[in-house]
Amino acid sequence: AVMWILNALLVHVVLLGSIFVIYFRSPVITDLQPQLPLISHGVEAPAKRLVLMVTDGFRAASFFEKDCQNVPLLREIFLREGLVGISRTHVPTESRPGHIALLAGLYEDPSAVLRGWKKNPVDFDTIFHRSEHTYAWGAEDIIGVFGHVSNGNNVHFRHYADRLDFSPGYETYELDEWVFRRVKLLLQRKGLVLKRAQSAIFFLHLLGLDTAGHVHKPGSPKFLKNVAKTERGIQEMYELFEEVFPDKRTVYLLTSDHGMTDSGSHGAGTAHETDTPFMLWGAGVRRSALTPGGLSFRANDQGTLLPLHEVEQAQLTPLMSALIGLPPPMNNFGVLPLGYMNVSREYEATAAHVNALQLLEQYQKLQKEHMKGFFSKMLPEFKVLCADAIKNYKYAILKMHKQKDYVESMARSETIMMETLEGIDYYHGYYRRVLLLATTATFLGWIFYLYRILTNYRAGRVETFLERRTKLVRLGLGGALFILLLFLLAQRAPVAISFYLLLPFIVWILSVQPGNLRASSLPAMAYSAPALKTTKWQLLLIIACAELMVFTFFERRLISLCFVAFACYNSWSNFPAKSMEFYTWLALVLILACFPLLPLSVGYQNHHLLLAGALGILMHSLWNGEKRRSYENHTKYCNCLILVNAIVCAHLHAWSITIPPPMQWASWLFLVYAFGSIALNRETRLELRLAQIAFNLGSIYATLCTSYEAVFVQLLTMELGISLSAQSAQAEKSVLRLSFSLLLYTFFSLFGTGNIASISSFDPNIARCYISYFAPFVMMGLVLLKLLLPVVLIMAVVYTQSEFVRQHEQQIFICLLLICDVMGLNFLFLVRNQGSWLDIGSSISHFVIMEVTTLVLLLFAYLAKLLLRLIQWESIATKLN
Repeated sequence: AVMWILNALLVHVVLLGSIFVIYFRSPVITDLQPQLPLISHGVEAPAKRLVLMVTDGFRAASFFEKDCQNVPLLREIFLREGLVGISRTHVPTESRPGHIALLAGLYEDPSAVLRGWKKNPVDFDTIFHRSEHTYAWGAEDIIGVFGHVSNGNNVHFRHYADRLDFSPGYETYELDEWVFRRVKLLLQRKGLVLKRAQSAIFFLHLLGLDTAGHVHKPGSPKFLKNVAKTERGIQEMYELFEEVFPDKRTVYLLTSDHGMTDSGSHGAGTAHETDTPFMLWGAGVRRSALTPGGLSFRANDQGTLLPLHEVEQAQLTPLMSALIGLPPPMNNFGVLPLGYMNVSREYEATAAHVNALQLLEQYQKLQKEHMKGFFSKMLPEFKVLCADAIKNYKYAILKMHKQKDYVESMARSETIMMETLEGIDYYHGYYRRVLLLATTATFLGWIFYLYRILTNYRAGRVETFLERRTKLVRLGLGGALFILLLFLLAQRAPVAISFYLLLPFIVWILSVQPGNLRASSLPAMAYSAPALKTTKWQLLLIIACAELMVFTFFERRLISLCFVAFACYNSWSNFPAKSMEFYTWLALVLILACFPLLPLSVGYQNHHLLLAGALGILMHSLWNGEKRRSYENHTKYCNCLILVNAIVCAHLHAWSITIPPPMQWASWLFLVYAFGSIALNRETRLELRLAQIAFNLGSIYATLCTSYEAVFVQLLTMELGISLSAQSAQAEKSVLRLSFSLLLYTFFSLFGTGNIASISSFDPNIARCYISYFAPFVMMGLVLLKLLLPVVLIMAVVYTQSEFVRQHEQQIFICLLLICDVMGLNFLFLVRNQGSWLDIGSSISHFVIMEVTTLVLLLFAYLAKLLLRLIQWESIATKLN
């Protein structure tokens, strides 16, 4: 019985990795040659200095709203000079990928996801590597990413070491004030030396607005106060640079790494998160450029209209490089936006040509790698950009520059850049289709393996065929595996790709093994009930259920329909007609169905609803006399105190009063106490053990709530308990029904109060009872705890109320895995890596959630059994010893 669980864990972890290999190869290409600076092409740059100011988490909507009234000082500048517009970033809308897109011109390597976006899996080139002098100030998380810059030039990086304070009483603009003070100190000390530098970059990372947005939400008075302070600081910096360097050779770019939703979160791909403002002014900047679609915006109360320019975030990298005469970084994927620079046609054409050469260098490296394989000549290649086409382009540009035909030269460079990006994408995703096919075959092989275990290797014709031809089938699969292995070795395919192409053969060899030997290890009576024979209709029903669940990922409210329909089909006939029990159950179902129709609880705070949730937990736990007498006194006191503590914390937080540390220590101590007291409880009756589990875990859950979530979880466990205890002996006998209801209740607990299918359903305020500073991993741990506590509760209720589940858990879990894998297969084909960034981000998270759900349910069933003492702690200890 343990073997298939280990196989399940292993296969699902491997399938989870498949998505990164299929859709997301690292975009960083190594061993490239940098291009020469523009001066070596005989043209001089308009600017010698670049001042890049990044207001972290400042969205375009906050910049442009109400005719730009939030930024009156910046408005004075852009009404006089420069360009203003929107820069679009990519998912995930996090600080690190946004800064890498700005400074290196590449969208973050998804392999960094696995390292928590802290370390660089592969080093990449940035504009800092190309300049003579680089100065950067800001938060350690961002400055540390570029700390590997050591190109023998003058590099000066400084960051503040303080932990970011997330308590509502903290003034977030102090983070920006620190940066401004440091810049002033540097210019006082080194102003004279820097006047002589040919290319210098000053990078100011301003984190105040991001922190203010998380804690107070964009648009709140505290957030706007931070905007005003930061804006004043930016204007002072501009005036200071102009005073220290009066030669008019400084260019300024103000932009943001990502935006933010109204609820103060970011990470996904809504317009609020991907649209960031950019403002470019100073040396070498035009007053206006061509805007496709002729977009404009109202810049003041008088109704002055200015053109609204639109760029991709990575396009700012080659633009910044060109303005100070540097080549784009070697790993840049941005295409220089034409018409933004106030320079000669010759200069702009040269900058575009250098950008094209830098992109071609990456393309040729990939093409060369591909051609190393033994069979490469026979395999398809990217025909648009063959070696001749590249040679012709380089020759044509030389000819055009001799004839001073710069307009044609720019058009030609732009075309070749677009083709090069297509070519790079073609070779990055070269094995994509075959990998998709192979992963599908792996899924199907695994589903077949589960189906055979579920039918106890008695699936009629299939088994007779396998018994007769088992050697032939396995020989065929083994032979194909060997031939493919030789082909991949000769073709020098990357290891990860080879592994996923060979995987289906391994899984199919496992799934066609003769099964009679294993059948004997399971109790015979477990399969004797007629309801356990899996028929074709049941298999179709499994697939239909799975498809219905897939849709709830795209429309959260559908789960209400799913829940009501299934609850009525499953439990309606189990209650005596017109009884009090029946009406209670019906009322619970209808109330629960309303929750997914409410707005998301993320970023929404209401301490009246939280108080209702806390009272609900106390009533549910203490109403019944038998339950009340079964608790130890310390259980009652500790739970009541922690609920009072949670309400007080919420109240203080709402009034922007810093929460005293002892209250936060109490929450951490209760977290340890809650699980410890369940483990040490000697009660043997399951109902009373469940009462304590529900009381303790419900109280922990309340400390992590901001509004109606606690009410929802209490009602959900009550409804599940009532419907399971009312299930008649007849209705209970379907493995399929029980496995589907487990899955439905799990997803209902996840989608009922928030949208788990979105990456940005993350609100730091849920951690207010535990910490007040920014610790991303602790916060993420608390978010996961909040998501998973209801799952443990549901599992505990099911194991307590249903004896059938305790007897047939293996078949139920195999059935559950089958449903999850059918859903996972759907999501594999729904993963996008093109199109709007919202689609891409959510499609990946859907597949990841689906694969993780299966693992989580297996592990949490085990945890629920431990808490209920269905598995003795002592037996585990003896096994470990």
